[in-house]
Amino acid sequence: MDRRDFLERLVVLAPAPVLAPQAAQSSVRIADDELQWVAGDLPPFAWQAGDGSAQGYAHDLALAMSQRLGRPGRVSFYPWARAVKMTSEGSRFGVFPLARTPEREHRFRWLIPLMRVQYTLVGRAEDKPMTLDQLRRSPIGVLRGSPIVSNLQNEEFSNIREAKDYKDLLRMLNEKSLKAIYAGAPMLQAAIDEYGHNRAAYITHTTLGEATLYMGASLGLPEAEAERWIKAYQQLQADGSVARLQQRYLR
Repeated sequence: MDRRDFLERLVVLAPAPVLAPQAAQSSVRIADDELQWVAGDLPPFAWQAGDGSAQGYAHDLALAMSQRLGRPGRVSFYPWARAVKMTSEGSRFGVFPLARTPEREHRFRWLIPLMRVQYTLVGRAEDKPMTLDQLRRSPIGVLRGSPIVSNLQNEEFSNIREAKDYKDLLRMLNEKSLKAIYAGAPMLQAAIDEYGHNRAAYITHTTLGEATLYMGASLGLPEAEAERWIKAYQQLQADGSVARLQQRYLR
């Protein structure tokens, strides 16, 4: 058994992920060469509610494309770092929203662009605005597994702390164990709303870098399978479905 087969069998044997309701209701077997979507809780692109239901721009887009292809809608949720690792080391996984960075360029197949985002350093409004130099010496939170940590490292930030998701980062910020969170502006704003916080309680200190987010896939995904999903997306663009999802989630 080669390493790739071992990793993919290990995923099958791992504890079952939490699935979107559409996935839980389906008993249709996925063919060996068909793409399987994985995601983390990253509003406004994909997240789960307390009742186990799931939504988000990329999540709903994946389900709409599945419907176009005549397949059961299935999105499996994992901690973000694990979802990225599964996709980079497997052969038939798709993941979103994945930032396209130089470090990742040759590790994934880039299927569908979602949005161009700026990365911001956000703190509590009760604190005074901080300069970049002050922030360099302060505890800064970032999502575990995110490549944007290299932006902080390149700027000589000396106290970087990781968390599994935005909910945890906001908790750490509100408990004052962090001075700021470093994250994509739309993702962090959506997380503030989703987890019941008030946007007025936070301020943006500065921006640092930007990237385009994608629905990405494993390099080993067959070309024909990748093309099926791209064609489905183009059809949804043509009939206005993509614009309607953008209006709903990316306002």
